[in-house]
Amino acid sequence: PGRFRQPGRLSKLMTQSTNTGFWRVGAVATSDIDIAIAVNLRTIEAEMNAIRNAYLVSIPLLLVLIAIGAWWLSGNALKPIHEVTATLRRVTAKGLDQRVPTSGSDREFVELLQVFNQMMERLDRSFTQASRFSADAAHELKTPLSILQGELERTLQAAAPGSELQQRLSRLLDEVRHLSAIVRKLLLLSLADAGQIRLHTTQVDLSELLADLVSDIDLLAPDLKVQVQIVRGLQVQADQAFLIQVLQNLIDNAIKYNLPQGWVRVETGRRQQTIFVTVSNSSRDIPASERSRIFDRFHRGTLARTQSIEGLGLGLSLSREIVYAHGGNLTLDSPPAGQTAFTLTLPTELSDSRKQNVCMGRF
Repeated sequence: PGRFRQPGRLSKLMTQSTNTGFWRVGAVATSDIDIAIAVNLRTIEAEMNAIRNAYLVSIPLLLVLIAIGAWWLSGNALKPIHEVTATLRRVTAKGLDQRVPTSGSDREFVELLQVFNQMMERLDRSFTQASRFSADAAHELKTPLSILQGELERTLQAAAPGSELQQRLSRLLDEVRHLSAIVRKLLLLSLADAGQIRLHTTQVDLSELLADLVSDIDLLAPDLKVQVQIVRGLQVQADQAFLIQVLQNLIDNAIKYNLPQGWVRVETGRRQQTIFVTVSNSSRDIPASERSRIFDRFHRGTLARTQSIEGLGLGLSLSREIVYAHGGNLTLDSPPAGQTAFTLTLPTELSDSRKQNVCMGRF
């Protein structure tokens, strides 16, 4: 029997040019046979071009399909989180009844959603109890204070003029009136929390109303310089008594928190379908840490505490609730240093839905 012979070594590959194109040539020689192998480079190039084109089309398409699949999977996985986020955005003092449905959610999120709904239920119950307590306390205190005020007024009339008794009764009457005002504010705030402020809207000449209020500044603070820029003929649909309360609060604050020999400026204007009133005054700068809390209930700034300025910190909070009931807004502006400015914005007319709510005594 024969034996396999040692194979020959492959010669160095060469590229040869012929009439039919470029060829890659290699040869193997043994003692018995010589073998030459040639491959047309045009064929290889065509195959490589086909493979490259296939990759250029398939890879981007595959990446798009992967991206779509990943987006769909992540969207389904994060859907409960999006629902919780949307619910949280709808949560307000009057929207604590929001809940996230647990049906159809993944098992991993069901427990989380249940805990979230339980937390919202506890918040709703606590807030309702607190609001009910404020309303009940205000209602219970309103009648005794009215009786006490009436008795003090009758006793004061019967007291001898200039006597010590008359002076004591007068001081007591002032305190009772102050306490009655606080109770009224608490009652209004509790109604605002429940969405039950009753508005008796009429067509109000805001320009004339402001002119009357500004004329009182000279009597209340004759040392202050008053600057007025009131546009004539500004008409708004609003509850006049509530609107006077808001404007008086802004002007009173501008007087109380002013500087010696300072100034008060009242400006009005119109922007599209809204009317704005800006009340500004010279003052010390409000610290940045207090600006975000300026409308919080019972919040009194450093200046009010250090200078013993009268008040409880309910005026601005109540004013903003009243403005909200009218579909407007009350904001603390960012004026230059040494100034404080508040801007009241009101629509010229109430929206149809708000008109219907006003007729029902709600907002």
